[in-house]
Amino acid sequence: MRTLKTAAGRRLRATRQGASPARQAHCPIGVDDIMSTVRVTLDRLPPTAIVEHLLLRLRGHIQLLLPEIEAKGWARYGQEDQIRLMTASVRDRFNNEPKTGPAVVRCVYAQELAHICRDLLALALAEPGFEQPYPAAAS
Repeated sequence: MRTLKTAAGRRLRATRQGASPARQAHCPIGVDDIMSTVRVTLDRLPPTAIVEHLLLRLRGHIQLLLPEIEAKGWARYGQEDQIRLMTASVRDRFNNEPKTGPAVVRCVYAQELAHICRDLLALALAEPGFEQPYPAAAS
């Protein structure tokens, strides 16, 4: 079993073993795959030769994680508004990708998406109602 540590030092379970087989098949979150992409992107400024590949992978991870987060029962705990605003902000940043400029701009944008992806992963693994100051996952 793999765990992720939050900024508060708590550990999140990064496994879907407790979920039913139907739930696992519906939304498989590949924690190791997501975190390896995030690590490669954030390790240092990604080379321009692979930045398009990293952007493609990060976009796919974000598109998988956003519906997973939105489907949780946040309203029961009064967290629905915060989650709705956060997902709208992520979608806005996601849709305003820089198209022109030097290659370094695309590399920095990939790093921004990696930070977003890491935080979304922590939210996707967290249970609604669980209070934590900042859901940043660090491995």
